[in-house]
Amino acid sequence: MTSTLVDLPTLDLGGSLIGFPEAHRFALVRVAPDNEVLFRLVALDVDGLEFVAAAPYPFFPRYAPEIDDAAAERLELTSADDAMLLVLLTVGPTLAETTANLFAPIVVNVKTRQATQVTLPTGSYSLKEPLAAAPRGVRRQHAS
Repeated sequence: MTSTLVDLPTLDLGGSLIGFPEAHRFALVRVAPDNEVLFRLVALDVDGLEFVAAAPYPFFPRYAPEIDDAAAERLELTSADDAMLLVLLTVGPTLAETTANLFAPIVVNVKTRQATQVTLPTGSYSLKEPLAAAPRGVRRQHAS
C-alpha cells in the first residue's frame, strides 16, 4: 500500500465511515494543488460533511497495518500496489494537538475507486496518534 500520488476525485465507500451510515460517496480533494499528502474528504451524499485525511507514511513511516482478507476481497484488491491508505485526522488548534486515527484507516482500490474503512485489532494502533509524535514512528496503544 504505497500509493500517495494518485488523484482519485470520487471514492465509493461500499459500507460507510464509522458513525456516518448515510455517507457512501466522497470527493477526495487535495488541500493544495502541489500537496500529495493532505486531503479533504467531502461527502457527496450528506451536505456539509467533510473530513481531513492524510496519506499516513510521510507522518508514520513504520505504519504497517494488516488488512484482512475480507476487506481486500470486498475491494477486489489483487495486488498491494493497487491499494492506497488514508487516515482521518482530528485537526487541533496546533500541530501538537492534531491526531491521526491509525486504528481505522480507509483502504482504497486505486483502480476501481472503491474504498472501505477497516478497524484493526484492538490494541494494534491508536485512535488518536499525535502527528507531533510522527518522527519517532508509531506508538502502539489500545484504542479507546
